[in-house]
Amino acid sequence: MSARKPSNHTTTRTKTLAAKTPKADRRQFLIAAVIASAGIIAQEATADTRDGVELKPNPKHQLFRVRVELDVKGNVDIASNPLVSRKISAKLPITSNATFDYEERFRFADDQGSKYSAGDYVTCAERYYHKASVESSLNKTTFKSELRESVRQAIVRRETMPEVIYSVDDYFTRDELDLLRLPASSVGLDSLLPSEKVTIGSKYRPDRESLASVLNLTSADVSDIEAEVVSLDESEAKIQFKGQIDGSVDGVPTVVRAVGKLTFDRQLGTCTWLAMALHETRDIGIAEPGFDVAATIRLLRKPTTMSMGLSQDLEDVDVMGDIPADRMFVDLQSDYIGFATLMNRQWRMMTDVPGAAMMRMTRDDRSVAQCDFRPLPSLEAGKQWTLEAFAEDVKRTLGDQLVEIVEAEERVSATDLRVLRVSATGSVEGVPIQWVLMHFSDDAGRRMLATFTLEEENMKRFAGSDLQLADSMRLIERSAKAAKEVADDESQPKSTRIADAISNDSPGNEVQSASDLK
Repeated sequence: MSARKPSNHTTTRTKTLAAKTPKADRRQFLIAAVIASAGIIAQEATADTRDGVELKPNPKHQLFRVRVELDVKGNVDIASNPLVSRKISAKLPITSNATFDYEERFRFADDQGSKYSAGDYVTCAERYYHKASVESSLNKTTFKSELRESVRQAIVRRETMPEVIYSVDDYFTRDELDLLRLPASSVGLDSLLPSEKVTIGSKYRPDRESLASVLNLTSADVSDIEAEVVSLDESEAKIQFKGQIDGSVDGVPTVVRAVGKLTFDRQLGTCTWLAMALHETRDIGIAEPGFDVAATIRLLRKPTTMSMGLSQDLEDVDVMGDIPADRMFVDLQSDYIGFATLMNRQWRMMTDVPGAAMMRMTRDDRSVAQCDFRPLPSLEAGKQWTLEAFAEDVKRTLGDQLVEIVEAEERVSATDLRVLRVSATGSVEGVPIQWVLMHFSDDAGRRMLATFTLEEENMKRFAGSDLQLADSMRLIERSAKAAKEVADDESQPKSTRIADAISNDSPGNEVQSASDLK
């Protein structure tokens, strides 16, 4: 049977339509061309991802906007006295919700910026915190903390881990430092990327140094973290990872179990998203309690060319030099005694109750020294203690433990306080001890005693902390709550003698090691 010839009517109709819609034909042709091109690109992309691709950060991106949400729930482990035993004596429930929004700019040495290449370890960054706040509950007591305006611009140094953050214009309080100490570092995010070409299903193990960089650990000693590329196309790569890290933070052992997802934008050449669930168990330290907590962290990072908070002019930072020692102080305060001081960050306020406060200096989770503070009753108007009278009272205080008064001096501090300082040596239970006692007073008659106690072998580590205290001590107003409690405590008559101000019943005066003795 022969093929049927189309009728003239049909042919005429087709020609008529073609004559009326030439643009439609051209449009269809272009659409077909685009579809064909897309197919070719898709085939090339598929071949590209099948043969393996490198996931390398784009070195041109050095300014980022970062947003972080951190939720924590678990228990804080308390020891009755960690100097004697790290055994848990109490578990306190804790919940915490923190939010961060900041700009971050990588910094390099003057001759290094143009030479920066993908994979280089970034040791310095500038940050401007648009927001950094936390609301937490510890043992059913709610706390809120927010970064002050004066410390929103900061420098991050990462020569050693965990990263060190200091403010450009002011000094952080201890609460602010704790707020900014995150379990994941946006600077180190690219360290989680594979070093070799990968395809979908590729598995690899991030090295321990990279994990310490990302998780903000001092060390990652043992790790079985494994990562897998679960999605890969021309626009992005998605990576999942899980496992356990045994490491440490400032000498305190910690175990981190992590499950996370990482997104690498291939067009931008940067990691833009991290979602991670952590279960961390940290031992009790000399200066900090331990904890057993579950945390979730969500981190969004985007490269940008415009800074809203950071200055367009680079901050003057010696990237290759040491961290400036004068920026590494922390603002410590006692609400009950009513003082504030700038001290090296190795010092922490451990006790603050009516009638007593105590701070301790630790290094690598070892006690170096401690300082006890006591308020003293005001003297009669117009009267002041003499240096000689103070030295004699120190002798009576130390008694048979005293070997020698090494130094006695009087000065006016940078904050206009009158300071009497006596340094003495002695022995307690056969251990050589150094004491430094300081009497502070102002024109209004307020007085306070500070007593440093340390083993003589720790004098080098002590590094003139007493002089730093003397120069930076400020007497401040107590809060209304603290003032009422202190008023009740001070309603009982008290002696003006230094020896009588040192009570063995004080909660801050536990004798547990040579650095606690006085």
